[in-house]
Amino acid sequence: MKYVVLLRGINVGGNNMIKMSELKDCLTQSGFRSVNTYIQSGNVLLESDLTDKPNLTDRIQAAIKATFGLSIPVVVLSADDFKAIVAGTPKDWNDNADWKYNFIFLKRPYSLNEVMDGVGELKPGIESITVGQGVLYQSMSKALFGRTTTGKLASKPVYQMMTIRNHNTVTKLAALLDIV
Repeated sequence: MKYVVLLRGINVGGNNMIKMSELKDCLTQSGFRSVNTYIQSGNVLLESDLTDKPNLTDRIQAAIKATFGLSIPVVVLSADDFKAIVAGTPKDWNDNADWKYNFIFLKRPYSLNEVMDGVGELKPGIESITVGQGVLYQSMSKALFGRTTTGKLASKPVYQMMTIRNHNTVTKLAALLDIV
């Protein structure tokens, strides 16, 4: 089965540095097949016979810990789940060049109510969130980013329950799934 694995918080601001070639070797040596990475922010496509996502998540995190000495949270999605998330993108999304569009992938286990409470009250007209299956579709004004609630997620405890990818990265990963 094909999977998308999203590592949280690597190669950001000089912290948790992992070379993608070394990550690929780590996961291949751990028994995963067809391991490919996309850009330096921890996006991995791989194949495994495992179908239990919590077990798969644990195995990937353990391999990263053993190889790099880092406790890196990961979000694991089957190729079908990932494609459904992309297909579920709101219809009017990514239409305004003055806005930023992100997919906020939620790390299991999570409570959607807890996540939304942790995000806080959104500011109408400059940001929005649409809830999807295991994802939040985030959009916000680029010019007014500093005034948005969601622009300050990194300073909130709820941030530990998510990993964020921009629209272009998610679109590219979806395209790569068909050729991997």
